[in-house]
Amino acid sequence: MISLLKKLFGSTAPRQEGKPFMEHPDGTFDNAIAAMEDAIHRLRSLPEWTRWITFCAQGQGARPEAYAMAEVRMRGGTLEILSEKPLESPGAFDLSPVTGPSEQDHAPGGGHVYALGDMTPLETARMLDSIFRRHFQIRPFPDEEDDYAVGAEW
Repeated sequence: MISLLKKLFGSTAPRQEGKPFMEHPDGTFDNAIAAMEDAIHRLRSLPEWTRWITFCAQGQGARPEAYAMAEVRMRGGTLEILSEKPLESPGAFDLSPVTGPSEQDHAPGGGHVYALGDMTPLETARMLDSIFRRHFQIRPFPDEEDDYAVGAEW
């Protein structure tokens, strides 16, 4: 599994331009939520966060030998869900749909755009975990102890 993650997200070498902003599992974090929380904290600590970043999740697909992958994009307080269908209950995730043309014009993937509100990095990471699991049906592989692979890159 780790070799597949290296192919998807790159090696665990020091981060350089063009390398992933975050990847899990690489031995740094206990689970995907902790990895995403750290990434969100680092993103919010930037002097200016004007670029979209893509969070990718990978887990078991419909069959035990199949893979499922999903992507969402974030920029500041905005989340873009890259899916044909919008979230069934955005309020359950404490999200508000963004319908104004100015934000939609700037969304890179043409997906469904939501405002994050005032969530902490941990709350945002838990919300992303819930979206990956419930909306995109990302499931951990049986030997992954209820965890799945996640990465973030510019």
